[in-house]
Amino acid sequence: MILALLAHSTLCAAAGNLAPAATGCPLQVEAVRSDWQAQHPPADGWTPVKLPDFWSSRWPQFDGVVWYRATWSGRCAAERPLALFLDSMNMAGAVYLNGSLIGADDRLSEPLSRSWNVPRYWLLPAPLLRDDTNTILVRLSGFAAYQGGLGTMTVGTPTTVAPRYVHARRVRRDIQLFSLAVTSTLGCFFLALWLMRRQETVYGWFTLQSATWWCFGYNQIATSPWPLSSTNAWEAIQSIAFILYSACFTMFIMRFSERRRPRLEIALWALSACQILAMLAAPHGFLADVRSIVAVIPVITFIATCVVFVVHSLKTRRGDQIALSGCLVVFVAAGIHDLLDFLGILDDNVYYSPVTAQIQMISMALVLASRFVFNLRKIESFNDQLTESIATANEELRVTLHRQHELELANARLNERLNLAHDLHDGLGSTLVSSITTLEHSPHGVPPTRFLDILKELRDDLRIIIDAASIHHAESRSLVEMIAPLRHRLTHSLEAKQINCQWRFSNVDDLQLPNTVSLGILRILQEGLTNVLQHSDADRAEIDIERVGPVMRLSIRDNGHGFDPSAIDTHHGTGMRSMRARASKLGGTFFLTSGTEGTLLQIDIAGIAIDFRASQSRI
Repeated sequence: MILALLAHSTLCAAAGNLAPAATGCPLQVEAVRSDWQAQHPPADGWTPVKLPDFWSSRWPQFDGVVWYRATWSGRCAAERPLALFLDSMNMAGAVYLNGSLIGADDRLSEPLSRSWNVPRYWLLPAPLLRDDTNTILVRLSGFAAYQGGLGTMTVGTPTTVAPRYVHARRVRRDIQLFSLAVTSTLGCFFLALWLMRRQETVYGWFTLQSATWWCFGYNQIATSPWPLSSTNAWEAIQSIAFILYSACFTMFIMRFSERRRPRLEIALWALSACQILAMLAAPHGFLADVRSIVAVIPVITFIATCVVFVVHSLKTRRGDQIALSGCLVVFVAAGIHDLLDFLGILDDNVYYSPVTAQIQMISMALVLASRFVFNLRKIESFNDQLTESIATANEELRVTLHRQHELELANARLNERLNLAHDLHDGLGSTLVSSITTLEHSPHGVPPTRFLDILKELRDDLRIIIDAASIHHAESRSLVEMIAPLRHRLTHSLEAKQINCQWRFSNVDDLQLPNTVSLGILRILQEGLTNVLQHSDADRAEIDIERVGPVMRLSIRDNGHGFDPSAIDTHHGTGMRSMRARASKLGGTFFLTSGTEGTLLQIDIAGIAIDFRASQSRI
């Protein structure tokens, strides 16, 4: 609907010369120039002119005040009421009827008011009209470089003149305001999109293009050069805005086409910078020529960009690019018309680009929006595929976890069997071996009560094995409490073989360890003392269990004959390997030294971070 409205507005603007016919009074128009301070027209020097008139062709490089005098007489002068329509005054003017002021702009000297695109309409006061000859006098202030002159003038009855004013007002003001509003809205919308998605640079260039075009298009409705102090500064800023618009448009087209040309882009911005510097540095006498050149180069750049893009879109056959190409063709035609009007080749003083630009920008916005919607649909499709993939992966993961759980159960059973074998070897096996050793040395010297003790020891070892099997369900106890029964039995066995045994505990009385850790220490201690009992031929053994900072240390020292540690795996069976494996499982370090003076077995378990009450005892 918006595009249809803008298309209708464009057709209305293009048909400006076909507006409601003004069958008004025939006017004889003359012009004469004077200086800036003149309050009354010169008496002589009047030159007949035809409206619209641009005085630079008659008085080149003249800046100042030009007086226009329009007279009518005869039967038309007697008609009542009469109305006056002025299409434009470039830049600012005052209007008199038969010597009486009927309207004037706020500023008739620098900084000038800007009436160049403001149509004027007055219902002429009846008391000021004459029945014979009437005169409209226009005092016009302007610059040759900016096409100073007077637009069309119509005097007639209100019913014939008012429709022409309404049409001009719609084309020169209302449509321009609507266009600026559309530009602002689209620019802000795509600015928000760009801020949310910085990687989409095409949105950023569209925003910059909209901003620069808004600055350039504001010239159509501005009635003063504020906040600038002069007309020259205002026109320079307008030219710079158009230069930047052309460059931003080219960058937008390149990004929209998904193309990057670093060297071409550098050349584009270098050319734009040179144009801007030329515009800012041009002396006033050369402003017209510099301004014309500066206007031509961006237009050529714009047209070249459009042509290249149209050719590119025909090659790619992408729907969005072809649609945008069609809109650009319309804007190119309007731009060529406005350039010819700006250079003075045409004299209708109606610019179509500000109107057709909105068709172009809305088309760009719609194309970008369609691309955005297309990408959203791709994302939604991807999300659906991702959801299906996740569901499939979850099912596969469930099956895999089920299989892993079954394997872990089988592995746990194997570990339990292995642990049971180790426990039988370290516990029940050690007791059996020590008992067999005792009987072998003195089979007839063992009292009957000793057999009962052996059976009790076997019973206690069996209890330890059962505790190991249910260790995860047992309540945790202190390390000293778990060692006490084993300590009692082993001390008894060692002393039976004339081995003096000393136990030392330091900072471990209230040490609470996980049952698995305590049981591992217990098994290491049992295996180590069994080795002392069976192989050392020692008469003294020392057992130290202490906690130093985060390290818990277990050491077993004897004064036996020792052995070769390098042959440990060959000559000492599974006992040493079992202790080493248990120490590693507990996260500890296994040390073993042996010689003629005895053997030292030491295990350090780091990371013991359990609260305890420091105490020390020696037994």
